[in-house]
Amino acid sequence: MDQWLADHPDFLIDCPHQPGNLRITRDACAKRHATANEPRWANIGAEPFHIFVFKMNLVPCRKCELGASLAREAKIKAA
Repeated sequence: MDQWLADHPDFLIDCPHQPGNLRITRDACAKRHATANEPRWANIGAEPFHIFVFKMNLVPCRKCELGASLAREAKIKAA
């Protein structure tokens, strides 16, 4: 795995908002941004704990410029 990552250094990006120096793919970043901006994930209220945690982890992705840029690129590729 380490060799593959060394051969493909641009495959993973460092997330600027998630804790712990999270490294994710560009597609995962775009999906997190898109999901964070869906209306069903926008309201945080009384819900099961695992749903609450999921929503809270998406909050930093809502206004992320990197995620927005990657999401736009992904839409262009899909079209």
